[in-house]
Amino acid sequence: MEFKEKLQLLRTNMKLSQEELANRLDISRQSITKWENGQSFPDIQNLIQLSEIFKVSIDRLVKENDICTISLFCEQKYPMQDIRIFLVRAKNNTYITGENEIMPSQPGSHDFRYEDGDYLYMDTYLGGQKFIGWERVWIRNHAVWAMNYYGESLDENFDIIFLKEALSHVSVSMPFRGPEFYQKGDYMYQCQVQGDFECFSGEERIYCRQKKVYACMFYGGTIL
Repeated sequence: MEFKEKLQLLRTNMKLSQEELANRLDISRQSITKWENGQSFPDIQNLIQLSEIFKVSIDRLVKENDICTISLFCEQKYPMQDIRIFLVRAKNNTYITGENEIMPSQPGSHDFRYEDGDYLYMDTYLGGQKFIGWERVWIRNHAVWAMNYYGESLDENFDIIFLKEALSHVSVSMPFRGPEFYQKGDYMYQCQVQGDFECFSGEERIYCRQKKVYACMFYGGTIL
């Protein structure tokens, strides 16, 4: 997405006319028109002001990359930190506690749904000893984040109660599965993640008296 497209998207999302944005910047409306047509480019002072108005970093404004409509929409009105906070709250009110389970969306599936204002979270998984699932987050019906996971219990000593207890310690800084490390009695939980909230992969493992009894791989990030 080019700067001219980002600017028009951000301006219309804030319901600002070209003239209103120009007044904020103390420039002419024609300057905004030229920016959005790709005929000219703002100087550094105007970029700083645009960054402050739209709550988007200058780097994201000017760098030509795959920043999508939803990413900009979220950054402007729904900061990534707020999405992380909601995700932690949703996880602690669905599979971990057994709350908010809904009717299966497909044969044999387990489905959880949690809503809070403009935010919606859903988690669907299939299987038991071996399982596969998909978590998703929407904002005002826009899909903004998702994670796929696949895992299995490897030994009869696997304890699902311990797994849920470990998962209940999910944090805003690492809102994927559980914490990096959690231990209780004979059981030890570990979770390793590569990447960041917008694009990541990882694996969680549980050991019982140093023997691996459970493993789960996951990956995901922000989506279009």
